[in-house]
Amino acid sequence: MREAYVGVDVGTLSARAGVFDSEGRLLGSARRPIAIWREPGEIVEQSSEDIWRAATSAVREAVEASALPAEAIAGVGFDATCSLVAIDRDQRPLSVSPTGAPERNVIVWMDHRATAFAERINAGGHSALRYVGGSISPEMHAPKLAWLGRRKPETIAEAGRVFDLTDFLSFRATGSLTRSICTTTCKFGYLAHEGRWPDEFFDSVGLGFLKDDDHALIGARLAPPGSPLGTGLTVEAAAAMALRPGTPVGAGLIDAHAGAAGTLGARAGTTRADPRRRLALILGTSSSCMALSDEPRFVEGVWGPHFAVLTPDQWLIDGGQSAFGAAIDHLLRLHPAFGPLSAHAGPTALAALEKEIVARAGGLSEAALIAESLDVLPDFLGSRSSLADPGARGAITGMDLREDAASLQELHVAGLCGLAYGLSHIVGKLERAGFEFDSIVVSGGAAQSPLVRQIIADVCGKTVEAPETPEPVLLGSAMIGAVAAERQTLVSAMASMSAIALRAEPAGGAVAALHARKRRAYGILRRAEREIRHATLKARWPEVVIFDCDGVIVDSEVIALAVTRRRLSEAGLRLTDEETRDRFLGLRLDSVVRSIESEIGAPLPEEFSADLSRDILATFARELKGVGGVPQAVAGLRSRVCVASSSAPDRLRFALRVTGYEALFAPNIFSAAEVAQGKPSPDLFLFAARAMDAAPSECLVIEDSVAGVAAARAAGMRVFGFVGASHFSRLAEGADLTAAGAELIFDDMARLPDIVAARAGRAGVAETD
Repeated sequence: MREAYVGVDVGTLSARAGVFDSEGRLLGSARRPIAIWREPGEIVEQSSEDIWRAATSAVREAVEASALPAEAIAGVGFDATCSLVAIDRDQRPLSVSPTGAPERNVIVWMDHRATAFAERINAGGHSALRYVGGSISPEMHAPKLAWLGRRKPETIAEAGRVFDLTDFLSFRATGSLTRSICTTTCKFGYLAHEGRWPDEFFDSVGLGFLKDDDHALIGARLAPPGSPLGTGLTVEAAAAMALRPGTPVGAGLIDAHAGAAGTLGARAGTTRADPRRRLALILGTSSSCMALSDEPRFVEGVWGPHFAVLTPDQWLIDGGQSAFGAAIDHLLRLHPAFGPLSAHAGPTALAALEKEIVARAGGLSEAALIAESLDVLPDFLGSRSSLADPGARGAITGMDLREDAASLQELHVAGLCGLAYGLSHIVGKLERAGFEFDSIVVSGGAAQSPLVRQIIADVCGKTVEAPETPEPVLLGSAMIGAVAAERQTLVSAMASMSAIALRAEPAGGAVAALHARKRRAYGILRRAEREIRHATLKARWPEVVIFDCDGVIVDSEVIALAVTRRRLSEAGLRLTDEETRDRFLGLRLDSVVRSIESEIGAPLPEEFSADLSRDILATFARELKGVGGVPQAVAGLRSRVCVASSSAPDRLRFALRVTGYEALFAPNIFSAAEVAQGKPSPDLFLFAARAMDAAPSECLVIEDSVAGVAAARAAGMRVFGFVGASHFSRLAEGADLTAAGAELIFDDMARLPDIVAARAGRAGVAETD
């Protein structure tokens, strides 16, 4: 019986399935739409149940179109966008949405809600960032999980599993919790070359909970792409797809990586290709540039290098643009002439437009000449590579008042050129890092355009190749099915199931000269956009809110002071609760010890400090609670936040972890142990401001101690006094804080965002709020 393999590709707007024979010929395919929701704040969400229904329906229809019986399907592979899926402990969808809608349990790859959290993580400078080009993107999973930890902590608390979308599909198909090394390494930060999760990184960015139960939330078991999962399709999944239960399913790929699998090894006639000398360019809603090497090559602003995420014992690097097909679509819809064309031509509108452009210009390469005086910076969703600037935005220069078909054609060509200039910048960086490319091999929906392929060839100065199959991404996933069925290795499948069909050679002469000029214009436009963006950013106060910890974030002062008073009594110094609070509240432990030794005229026992710290931590573990309203305050503030505490680092982290507040502030958690002098010296607050890249005048401090208020004022910062913890009994007890320089006194942390909003820009006047 003729054998075949099913590849499933879940993109941004649809799920597709394709059936391929052992030589890579497409026998049948189908597509099903996927629902998508958008909310303010660059929030984009989907439903995993809707995606699963679309994927299984597409498989059923594709198999029917192939005219093969279910018994002929020897294996199944999945690829998908790098979206984040959350389910609860009963495997039900768990909302990730600010709306609370239970079905919206997928944060889509292009969702940029976590931009501020990515910035905080990048500020930490962790060594793990080397493997994401030095700067983590808000499109990756760590910033999104940090966002959930701060904005929807109930989701993290109730989560049974969080998946990359590819792994979720494999899980629904097989019941296996084994994750792909491709998804976990590229999007969760797994260090495949070391065979471990980056636990120290998770701790430093407030994601320490990911370590629980041997990383069960994100993957206790991992496998290389194509590895058979569980016992194959479950009875339920097989029924939904009209396939046999037990059909092998392989550990999947990210969608772009499936495109690389379907193209990098494509043979040219009878000549076997060297995948290391090709650049895989996957052109979908976004774009990805992927290259393989035998050794790790680090390129600033380019994701990777990632070990064994595609082929064994090789490293893959991944540059790209956050919007490619999406940028083309957005740009065209800005022009009034596109509406009638789109309505008239339906799905073939773009092909019709490009046919008219080529006819007008007299050739594919010559098309660029019609956009000579129009320049487009297409960074509508930020710059992923190689600038790694998610705040970047698009720009157009050279527009006039025309609204006719000719001006639409020019805008489209200028947009394609702008996208190609961005790609050429990535290609140049990769080549300077030691890669050598004989050609660029393309896949994805936009790659089907001859005009797109030719402009990329002309701009990059490289031969651009396209494979025989019309669906190289689906083919890459079908290869995963072949590997799972143990008919192929991924390396052999890449060589035997794909072949090159088309080539576009770069033009020289006037076309090359034009692109050289326009590439310079592109660089000027990109710099100008960045300068204008920074020049017009509205100044806001406060840029940073610096929270003390004890008595402000965690209700620890009563516990710590009580333990301190008891230990001092054992050492021969008897104080009342009030005396202990007045003398030691807000001070670093070494300052407390020096004060006591000075008073009693003798050194305390050598083990006093260590025993006191141990006793406090043990009591914290039993009794410590977070101050009410802190999550609401942090979520409601428009400012960046951090913690600056007199506590030692271990006590500080322990207190935040016990109360569940660590993720609200990590990695921006600072201890007085990091500076020469603790409060009331300004050293700690000035240190925190420098670490947050903020001027003292841009900072607001929240403090509960006189020493802390004095330190903030000495640092040149405005300060609010907080008296809502249990060591205060009434607002009037904040009088000492007012006298020390607190601008106002408040006792309800949840009200802080409203108080800040009301005070922003006003001169500090001490009062009670």
